[in-house]
Amino acid sequence: TVGFVSDLPHDLVAAFRATLEEVTAAELIVHVRDVAHPESAAQKADVETVLKGLGLPVDNPLLEALNKIDLLPAEEQAELRARATQDRLPVSALSGEGCAELLQRIDALLAARHSVVEVEVPLADGARLAWFYRRGTVMAREDRGETAHLKVRLDAADRARLERDWAKAAE
Repeated sequence: TVGFVSDLPHDLVAAFRATLEEVTAAELIVHVRDVAHPESAAQKADVETVLKGLGLPVDNPLLEALNKIDLLPAEEQAELRARATQDRLPVSALSGEGCAELLQRIDALLAARHSVVEVEVPLADGARLAWFYRRGTVMAREDRGETAHLKVRLDAADRARLERDWAKAAE
């Protein structure tokens, strides 16, 4: 989570650069906007400028959570709801409106970037077991004699690395 303020002194922006650069490694960015703020559009532009300046990867999904919809007049609320998309969702953190849909969308985007694999790993291969725990999400484990049967969620890059490494080992 990063809050933005316009017209910060250059040295203060530089101090936050390392924090902002973490965004480039994110699997998903959720830009929570205060749509009831009179400068909401300008704040959005500020965020987009900073993200472009960081060289954000093009394939990095970005969701807009249009927060504080409850503070808008009824007509504006209805308009935002009508213009909602899968990547632009009206919400109210106060009332909870739209939050379930936002969480479902986040889950769907993250799930699309991951796959589940089932593998057998020798219990004596502690390095490989540690790799699965470090790089993935171990959803289930069953030790079977000399091996551990793992069900692991991996991102696309780690799945490709796993398949490449295991193909080399099989040669």
